[in-house]
Amino acid sequence: MTEIVRFAAVAEVDADLGLLTTAERARHERLVADADKQAYAAAHVLVRECAATLLGTSREEIVIEQRCARCDSTEHGAPSVAGADVRVSLSHARGQVAAVAATRRCGIDVEKISRGPDRALSPREVAWVAGQDDAAYAFMRLWVRKEALVKAGHGSMAAARRLDVLSGGPSGDAPADQIGEVRLTQWEGSGFLGAVAICADMRTEN
Repeated sequence: MTEIVRFAAVAEVDADLGLLTTAERARHERLVADADKQAYAAAHVLVRECAATLLGTSREEIVIEQRCARCDSTEHGAPSVAGADVRVSLSHARGQVAAVAATRRCGIDVEKISRGPDRALSPREVAWVAGQDDAAYAFMRLWVRKEALVKAGHGSMAAARRLDVLSGGPSGDAPADQIGEVRLTQWEGSGFLGAVAICADMRTEN
């Protein structure tokens, strides 16, 4: 087993704040809306459950840490499991959360379906979305892939327009299931879309 992926409604997660680190609890308290606080706590507990399943331990034993590879800050950066060669990623929207734990670089995103700005898309992606019956659904299929890819260390959201995630096929363009060495899987629930990106190995870099 090399990866554990979970998407869940916020209400389905037993979000015990006592499992979070001091830094996580501080960020939780800075959130204003209760729905955002609940989603944050649920996502941070869910990622521990994923890591615990992968490692064969309990969620109480999992400590999630962050460290920026560029500035060495512990206030941001890709999360990982302290003391284990395991990468994790998490995402939360009001009502829905997602998490992944893997032995390689990974990224995950979940969003409520909505139509985002064309400036986040490449010209080819803009044309593809315009040709779909449901523009909001089409846009979000691309957006969650971009977010998951970036979290997995591929590209940058600051340059999202250059991160084209369409793949041509016999019946025309469609959201890709593979970008280079990164495998992409789409998830969808009631009113939400998500994607998870799993790199071929730990060496994939930005």
